[in-house]
Amino acid sequence: MTTNALKSPKKPIARESRQFLVDLFTDLRRDLEGPPGSTRQVAIYDALLAGLNEGAFPDDEELRDYVAELARGTDEANGYAQASLEHRAMAELADALNQGILD
Repeated sequence: MTTNALKSPKKPIARESRQFLVDLFTDLRRDLEGPPGSTRQVAIYDALLAGLNEGAFPDDEELRDYVAELARGTDEANGYAQASLEHRAMAELADALNQGILD
């Protein structure tokens, strides 16, 4: 993992989201303590935790790739596409009912 200049996010991470992420990466890091070959993952979690605590992240492609893959896996495991469709459909139905029209 290469560490480059720090970049502050253009849009701040919401407090609840930040706390969720800190808890998640702290737990994941704790689970890795000790097993051989975990040095890379520990470095990733340390960089993410430092960024969350300091408000700026390293400009690091490996971190971006890791987070993108984690997001894809989380979305798939949680059925995000289906949940998103259902939420959008219900919101559109509620809007249509409130307006008295269907498109």
